[in-house]
Amino acid sequence: MLRPTASQAGREAAQGPMAKKTRNRPRRARRQAAEPRARPQAAQPPQTPRAARRKYVLPVLLFLACFGAYVGNGDFLYGADQEGNMLFSVHLLKRGSFAVTPPDAPSSFNWKLARPGEEPRDAEFDAEAYERGWMRPYGYSHSLATTRYPLTYVNTFGIGAAVAGLPVYAVLDLFTDIETDRWWWWHGGALTASLLTAFTALLIFLSARRFVAPAPAFLIALSFGLGSCAWPVSSQALWQHPVNCFFLALGAFFFLASPERRRYAAYCGAALGMAVLCRPPSALAVVCVGAWLLWADRRRVLAFAAGGLPFAVVLAVYNAHWFGSPFEFGQTVTSRAIALVLTGSEDIWTGPLLESLPGLFVSPQRGLAFYSPVLLLGLYGMALSWKEARHRVLIPLQVAAVAMIVVAARWYDWWGGAAWGYRSIVDTVPFLALSMIPAIERVVAGRRLRVLFGAALLWSIAVQFVGAWSYNQINWLNQWKGTNNPDKASMWQWQRPQILWHMANFARERGFKHEAMRQYVDDTMPIVHRFPRK
Repeated sequence: MLRPTASQAGREAAQGPMAKKTRNRPRRARRQAAEPRARPQAAQPPQTPRAARRKYVLPVLLFLACFGAYVGNGDFLYGADQEGNMLFSVHLLKRGSFAVTPPDAPSSFNWKLARPGEEPRDAEFDAEAYERGWMRPYGYSHSLATTRYPLTYVNTFGIGAAVAGLPVYAVLDLFTDIETDRWWWWHGGALTASLLTAFTALLIFLSARRFVAPAPAFLIALSFGLGSCAWPVSSQALWQHPVNCFFLALGAFFFLASPERRRYAAYCGAALGMAVLCRPPSALAVVCVGAWLLWADRRRVLAFAAGGLPFAVVLAVYNAHWFGSPFEFGQTVTSRAIALVLTGSEDIWTGPLLESLPGLFVSPQRGLAFYSPVLLLGLYGMALSWKEARHRVLIPLQVAAVAMIVVAARWYDWWGGAAWGYRSIVDTVPFLALSMIPAIERVVAGRRLRVLFGAALLWSIAVQFVGAWSYNQINWLNQWKGTNNPDKASMWQWQRPQILWHMANFARERGFKHEAMRQYVDDTMPIVHRFPRK
């Protein structure tokens, strides 16, 4: 066997590091292109303690302004979608289970009473009659999803939002019986949603501060917190939306910070994994961010995957246990039954894009352009992100937002049922707000653009105020109650736009909303029934 000469070995030793450096150059270039690059700044003198404290003024003011606005109306937004999350949050707290049977949650079922010698008739749940075998359920709320076990139901809307409500309900249970106190049951859900939405605005501010000065970052966060449907929709009830938006914003914050510390990539994976537990389409954000990290820095993508893997396992095991498949979800189980009634088909992906996308962006009842014109700046920011290297790291978040919008537009119920504005795509608003970053400095630098931006922001805030204080799902929809689908029937009518109609009838609709809330909290049926176990 021939051995290399000393001179050959010396040349190879000299070339080795250079060859390795050359091989790693493309990967380093990708990593540098993927990392946000701050603008060079002149050296600053050490901050005084007073100046150091001043930097917390804007974020604290933002959080307090948003949270105060959310709880300032003293309301909650009622509906079956919220009830499921609240029911299972309390049931998990008090019973330690993700599933219920009819006597566990009697108010979620319709009941027939058939005493001996009498004809069956509809009746309120009666524990004694049930124990005697005289009562049986025959229908249930769409917030419940059937499982492969007889008379056993789980939350249609997954486990993420129910788990997120546990801390607030646990504290409330120290002062009241949360199983029977419907006032705090509803307001506790709204309180959870308000806290999460206010923290989402704060996360958006902190993420924007990585690129822009405090004032522009504040405007971006305020556009989300008070200028979007996050106020009248997400912050007013424990839907999937407030929890999902919070974890998407948390994931975005750690993603943008991940070049500094690799463990932030793991935190990003965990946050986005929790978002998927709240709302499965958030998996698109996981795919987009994961693909970007795979291209930019494989070391970070491993940490990202490690952070998200436990949540993927939990979701797969949960779905396989209750539905028989890791890829079956409570929302798809229930939605197929609803779609069959509404459309005559169990296919839940029937939304026509040529109808749904214009409906979600420019229709008078759902259009983002009417409800939150300030967010249109995010579309301009998306275009700028592809041109400016320091903003390209926002691209995966923008691609995720577009993909989530398309998925929502393909949903059979793409208009989001009875709602204020663009509820079905409100989960994309954190990413749309962050997409404003490349454009916001150009806006504040020009006088005319500042005026246009200020007008759009003020209009957006005014619209959300009207929705948060007056929208009640009653009189507005009653105008089309003779149609097959009132929500959709009103979509493109311009004579009585939802926004202007509620502005004109603000005081009256506010009163109707209070009356409707009173009926929900005065219900004497227990939330979680103390049924004796045999």
